[in-house]
Amino acid sequence: MRFSMKSALAALLLTTATPAIASAQSAPHGIAAVVNSDIVTIHDLRQRVLFMLATTGAETDEATLQRLQTQALRNLVDEHLQMQESAKYEQTISDEEVNQRVAQLLSRNGADPRELIANLSAAGVSIETLRDQVRSEVAWQRIVNGLYGSRIRISDAQIDETLNQITANASKPNYRVAEIYIEASPDIGGMDGAMEGANAMITQIQGGAPFPLLAQQFSSAASAARGGDVGWVRQGELRPEIDEVIQQMEPGSVSRPIQVPGGVYVVALVETRISEADTLYKLKQVTVTDEFETAKSRLIELRDVVTSCDSLEEDVANFENTEAADMGELKASEISDEIAATLEKTDVGALSDAFERPDGATSIMVCERQATGSDIPTRDAIEDRLLDQQLAQASKRALRDLRRQATLVVR
Repeated sequence: MRFSMKSALAALLLTTATPAIASAQSAPHGIAAVVNSDIVTIHDLRQRVLFMLATTGAETDEATLQRLQTQALRNLVDEHLQMQESAKYEQTISDEEVNQRVAQLLSRNGADPRELIANLSAAGVSIETLRDQVRSEVAWQRIVNGLYGSRIRISDAQIDETLNQITANASKPNYRVAEIYIEASPDIGGMDGAMEGANAMITQIQGGAPFPLLAQQFSSAASAARGGDVGWVRQGELRPEIDEVIQQMEPGSVSRPIQVPGGVYVVALVETRISEADTLYKLKQVTVTDEFETAKSRLIELRDVVTSCDSLEEDVANFENTEAADMGELKASEISDEIAATLEKTDVGALSDAFERPDGATSIMVCERQATGSDIPTRDAIEDRLLDQQLAQASKRALRDLRRQATLVVR
């Protein structure tokens, strides 16, 4: 981990660009905000901003300091709300658990926790600012799991849909991905502010700032508590805007800002591996001999006529210039990219979109589709993944509701 703390901290301690931070020298225990009955002191805010500077290598210009202060205050408000909820449920978070989580976060970047603590202490920054953040994350995770874990039900249909998607993409590359998501919220200036923040993240990463700590401090995604670690995903599993960018990236690189509805992503591609799995199809085809557009229209009509692979030949027997044929078993890796892409979106027992041929058009019926290989997740693993996704959404909604209901006064 890279630290250029002495110059950065000295500049911050002397700056007058951000009044709330600068005033901390004369009023270290002044009030930065009131969260219901809790007080966020200027000392707390100053420590958090200093910690962000020390661990991310951010510049100390006025715009950057203002952005850090806004993010730091938002984080502190959320943490107070989370710990207030924790107190309602009389939770106890042990120091041992907090230390373990802090060590896990730092180890994702290969950092030595003892070295970090020593460097921060020498610069007058307390490691407690990170420990407090992690403590609130642990407490909040327990609350969300307790309140919503037993209510969320993952249906067999949801698992089947996910498994079908994984099966269709089984032969595609796997990516180990990390993410930072900057929400385009009004307090940072909407989408323009989110883009500015994303570009700042990229600049800091390129300057040597650790991605996990940036994600932990700035990301609004559920993965922030894991340092932005998304884990292994297959091509086609992420949202299209991100998936398209990742396919062009090299391992170890960081993306440009990726704008999506509601915010901006910065994605790191950690590793890529070729899947050991493949998709095995059992296929039949229906061919109509005629002018292409006429043949294509016939095949569209046949979608409402054919009932199954077993009866396909019988179903089309009475249609002129139309015949069915068995294609046997084929792996996705043995099929052209164009056909494979079409079969991915074709349901089992359905006819695909038409393919043009010199004497007419052909549609392919997917009789069976199954994944083969060692790295296909089990149904239990898929259920756990879907549960985590829904818990993450429940967490965001619950925290948003707490913010709306809270009495917040920012000084």
